[in-house]
Amino acid sequence: MRVQLENDTIRIRVDEDELAELLGDVALLGSTAFGRAFTMRYAIDATDGEVSLDGSAHEWRLEVPRAQLLELKSRLPSKDGLVFEISGNNTAATRVLFDVDVKDSLRRRKS
Repeated sequence: MRVQLENDTIRIRVDEDELAELLGDVALLGSTAFGRAFTMRYAIDATDGEVSLDGSAHEWRLEVPRAQLLELKSRLPSKDGLVFEISGNNTAATRVLFDVDVKDSLRRRKS
């Protein structure tokens, strides 16, 4: 899983194995160390509800609707992922881009 942060956007890219884990109710966990200052930990999970983002700057959890993950899986390989806008509290909305690595999908279909 790769997580990129830029301005008010979170981009998450997974491979097909990680997508299968999500759909099998296994959360994807990651962390990024910022030198000695702190470590940011994050989790991505499937939910039967709406998209949600909770936590703090040091530790956050994104829940992605399972129905949309299944729909994305059905059209792989695809460059078009999922896009979510999550309202902020008196701040700009957070945009979440979630996609599956197209190169990984194409390699799997050639094998």
